[in-house]
Parts: sequence; C-alpha cells; structure tokens
Amino acid sequence: MSKGLRQELLLLALLLLFALFIGGLTGYVSQFLLVSMAGYLLWNLYNIQRLTRWLKSPSKNTPETTGVWDEIYYQLYQLYQRQRNARRKLTSILSRFQESTQALPYATVVLNEFFEIDWFNSAAKNMFDLHASKDVGQRIDNLIRQPRFTMYIKSRDYDTPLEFSMGANNLLLSLTAYGSGQYLMIVRDITERTKLDAMRRDFIANASHELKTPITVISGFIETMREQSDESLQIPLEKIQQQASRMQLILNELLQLARLESENYIDHPEVVDVENLLDEIYQDAIVLDSGKHDIVLSSLPLTVDGSREELRMAFSNLIINAIRYTPENGKIKIFATADEAGVYVGVEDEGIGVTYEHIPRLTERFYRVDPGRSRNQGGTGLGLAIVKHVLDRHRAQLVIQSRPGKGSLFRCHFPVPQAVIEPRESVTQL
Repeated sequence: MSKGLRQELLLLALLLLFALFIGGLTGYVSQFLLVSMAGYLLWNLYNIQRLTRWLKSPSKNTPETTGVWDEIYYQLYQLYQRQRNARRKLTSILSRFQESTQALPYATVVLNEFFEIDWFNSAAKNMFDLHASKDVGQRIDNLIRQPRFTMYIKSRDYDTPLEFSMGANNLLLSLTAYGSGQYLMIVRDITERTKLDAMRRDFIANASHELKTPITVISGFIETMREQSDESLQIPLEKIQQQASRMQLILNELLQLARLESENYIDHPEVVDVENLLDEIYQDAIVLDSGKHDIVLSSLPLTVDGSREELRMAFSNLIINAIRYTPENGKIKIFATADEAGVYVGVEDEGIGVTYEHIPRLTERFYRVDPGRSRNQGGTGLGLAIVKHVLDRHRAQLVIQSRPGKGSLFRCHFPVPQAVIEPRESVTQL
C-alpha cells in the first residue's frame, strides 16, 4: 500500500471517528455521518476539477493537496516528464532523419498505408515536381502517372526494384515497408548508367560482328593451307586453327550476350516443356561425351514460361561445363524437380569443384578459377555469364554449391507463378 493511500485512509478514519464522537454527544450519529461523507465527497470532486484543469495544460506546478491526491499528481507529473523527454527525443531523431534524407542525392518519399505522401526530400521535389503545400496527402500514383509504376504499386510485390522511364530519364525505384503500414520509396536516376551500358553492349556487339567475318576468312585459309602444306607446318597450322576456332566461339558467345542484354525480360513468352527440352539436351550430351562419363537424366513432367531457345542454351552450357570439368568415368546428373516454391532444373557432377570464395564470381564474364585449365578444356569464360543472363530474363535464379574435389551443383530456380507440373509420367534415362 502506498504512502498516499495510507494517509487517505487515515484521514477518512479520523473523519468517521469525529462524526461518531460528535454524533454520540448530540444524539445525531447518522446525520453527522452523512454530513461527513458529503464533505469528503465534495473534497474529492474539488480535487477532480483541479486535476481536469491541470491535465488540460500540464506544467511542473501541480496543485497543492494531501493524501492520495498528492501521489496522483506526483505520478502524473512523472509520466508527463517522461512523455516530454520521449517527444523531445523523437523530434530530435525525426529532425536528424529529415536532415540526412534531405542531403541524399536520391529522391526519398515517405508514404502511409494508403500510398499517400507524408513527407519527401528536396531530390524528390526536383525529380517529380512535388510541392508540400498541395501534394502532401495525395496518392503517389496520382502524381507519378506512369503505367509500369502504377502496376508496380498495385502488385504489392516490392522485393525486386522497378526500372522505368519517365520523360527522357531512366529511373530505378525501390519500395520498402516499415513501421505500421508505412513505406519508404527511394528513386535513383540511372539515365547515365543506362546510356553507358547501352554503349558497352553496342560496342561489344559491333566489335564481335565486325571480327566475325575476318576470323571466318582466316579459318578458311588455314584449312586450305593445312591441306596443301607439308608435315613440318601441320602442327603450327593446327595450333593457329584451334585459336581461330576458339576466337570464333568467343565472338559467337559475346553476340549472344549482347542480344540477351538488349532487353530485361521476354516480351512474348511461350510454354516450354522442360521434360522434352532436357531429353533433347541429354541426347546431344551423350553424343558430345562419347561415353566418357555416366550421364543420368531424371525429370518430372514440368513446364515453365519463357524462351525455349534461350533455356536450351542455358541448360546446355551447364551440362557442357559438367562434362569438361568432371574426370572420366565420373557421374553427371541432369534433373528437373518442383515443390511449392517453383521448378528446379539443374546439373550435379563429380568434378573438380571450386572453393567458396570463387562461387560469387563464377557468373562474371571471362572469370576463371584456373585460367590454364579452362583454356585447355576449351572454355571461353562466358558460359555461366550467358546462363545468368538467360535466367535473369526469365525472372529465375542460379544457385551454385561446390566443394573442391567433390563436385558441383548448379540449380536454376523458376518461381511458382511460372512453374506448372503437367499430369504426365516422369522420365528417367540412364
């Protein structure tokens, strides 16, 4: 029991005893008890009125009183102080947040649960011509009228940033949910980066195209010279022809990469029968391998949306890599499975494997763990880069697992919306 409550009970007890004593002397006990209780009630109503006035305008000067009311004022004042301190701290944090976001070069907009603007920084004001006096409280998709942006807002799927054009500018937008139904929208102007990427793609495509004809001519002349020269020149000419063929392969793959990079996604996807496609690739792999490995195909009856030719190119590259880097008589497994998360197509081998630190860079152009070994195996360093770009265009992911000396697993994951399991019997080939 608190001190204030003890004082209040003591005061009430003394008041009752006084009423009983005076009432006993005069013979009006009940009347004096009633008057005492009425006085006590009026005293509490008076304190309630003072408390109401103080709550309307709290200050450090609390009304003077006694008993439980003194403790009530003390506790309320402590709560008032804590709220003031918390409010002061939140105001300071908000001010620092606004100052920091105002300094950001990226357009930053705070949205509520209805996608109405709560706040924006100077970069957003300049990028979207926003005005605090009239645009705060407006829905963001009413102010940024761009079809792809509107669809993105309605999709409620903000895991992948949105790239879209607005006027002459290319913008990259990310939307992050936080707090209680609020969103932080950050937009970057990537116009220059897009132009540089386009210039790089055009340069690679043009250079590859221009070099293709001379390399073809050189290869033809070398073939003619090999037929007409004596044995002393056969070995040098064979080396030259090998390098010319390798150069021609690199140019072809660079052209494929340039074509894949020209667009982010496939405009007109088709339904691709994964089981049938893998069966074709499996038959080609058997011919290419010439019996050097134990190649196994295990596939469920699955389909995905996309480009059949591009997927064929990606899966073929994975299988060719497995053949190149798996020792003779090693096992290579080609598989296609599915679960509630989507379709998985992959290749598992018993090859040389790679260490963990190399895995994130395997899909970079011309990246090789062992350059000398890769060249001897006939690799160009572009195969996995092509696989990654094909999967990006299909909104899929490449997952790589590998252990040195134990083998590697390359698995392509196609998310649920694209994946369909057909009601047919699965195929397993040995």
